[in-house]
Amino acid sequence: MRRATQKAGAIVTVIAFVFSASALADPLAPGKPAGVRAAQLGDKELLVFGGLGVLVAAVLIATNGAGEHAASPTQSITVVVPTTT
Repeated sequence: MRRATQKAGAIVTVIAFVFSASALADPLAPGKPAGVRAAQLGDKELLVFGGLGVLVAAVLIATNGAGEHAASPTQSITVVVPTTT
């Protein structure tokens, strides 16, 4: 379980760095206002929904695991019944 958690954390961190707003944002032009209206006119919805889809897929893959379970040692059980005479 710990390995799956580490994989999920690594995947989420990489996705956060790749799709971060600062990496995708254009530099501001000097002298122009940087208001909410300019941000609303952008077309980043596809990136947001795509990022969420990748995040969900990464979590599902990480939680499924690869079947890497340690083999449990099995011992045969012998029953000894004492006889009384």
